[in-house]
Amino acid sequence: MGSFPALLVVVGSLALGANAQLPPINCVAKIPSGRVTGHCISIRECDYFMRILLSGNLSQSDRNLLRDNQCGVRGNDVQVCCPSTAGLGALTHPLLPSDCGKVRWQRSNDTDTRIREFPWLALIEYTRGNQEKIHACGGVLISDRYVLTAAHCVAQAATSNLQITAVRLGEWDTSTNPDCQYHEDSKVADCAPPYQDIAIEELLPHPLYNRTDRTQINDIALVRLASPAKLNDFVQPICLPNKQLRADELEDLVTEVAGWQASSSQRMRKGYVTISSIEECQRKYASQQLRIQASKLCGLTNSQECYGNAGGPLMLFKNDGYLLGGLVSFGPVPCPNPDWPDVYTRVASYIDWIHDSLKA
Repeated sequence: MGSFPALLVVVGSLALGANAQLPPINCVAKIPSGRVTGHCISIRECDYFMRILLSGNLSQSDRNLLRDNQCGVRGNDVQVCCPSTAGLGALTHPLLPSDCGKVRWQRSNDTDTRIREFPWLALIEYTRGNQEKIHACGGVLISDRYVLTAAHCVAQAATSNLQITAVRLGEWDTSTNPDCQYHEDSKVADCAPPYQDIAIEELLPHPLYNRTDRTQINDIALVRLASPAKLNDFVQPICLPNKQLRADELEDLVTEVAGWQASSSQRMRKGYVTISSIEECQRKYASQQLRIQASKLCGLTNSQECYGNAGGPLMLFKNDGYLLGGLVSFGPVPCPNPDWPDVYTRVASYIDWIHDSLKA
């Protein structure tokens, strides 16, 4: 520790100046293996760069790496874009596609979505005893045969005289089929093929899920489709994270939810969710006698409406695509409430179970 102050002098020579503006806490770190999602934090708190500093003499490439990843100053502390490299890679599995979560469009920056924006979103179809069909929960496509959703979406069907009969893929505007988006500047229509309603072959709620447990532990389910989805620009799977993705890597990250929950539109809408610490979430829900487990994620939104359907995805944008971070589990009523975090099933906690449940 005796050499630590001297190392700070080296880093200090890279400073932008006392008046430099701090960027948002989310950033893209440039490391030798490529560009990865990171957090703009004090270099003292970043193990990745502290290991470089403490390794001894700095090479020119080390100095360039530090300079390229500096993102501001706070007092006497140099801020660096600290890479979140452990878990933000996509999961690889022989039954999961490697071509997943790709962005093939210009992302929108507001709550309106573009017709191609989230091609992995799904709607769960329920059929009443009188054969009336409704869509009450969301889901997310992870391969051409599997959709992930919340276990409570499966369990509640049995208690409500409902049967899950199909999954809808390729939906955007629930009032039209097929869907078209007209671009005012070019007067050109971007039209999708008709949506796909695919029958269910098997429902696989997590074996340890208990619908009477108010904390909704293990609130995750797999839905196996009776036939493969026809993949196109409007129907694509999202990537799953690898199981090393820790909850603390996501704190303060701005993520996205999307769905058809908003009352103001029949089109898919999206909102932004800032991930909060699990400790903060536990303190908040303790007043409601709810114990939030480490297998959950919590996030706050400043949206005026709720956008994500129960069982729908919490999405992480990484480099050039999306990873599935969580599934909508429960939250405050009425929704949204900017003072209370929504609670999501953390998908990385269930990767082994997903692995073991998939079949060709």
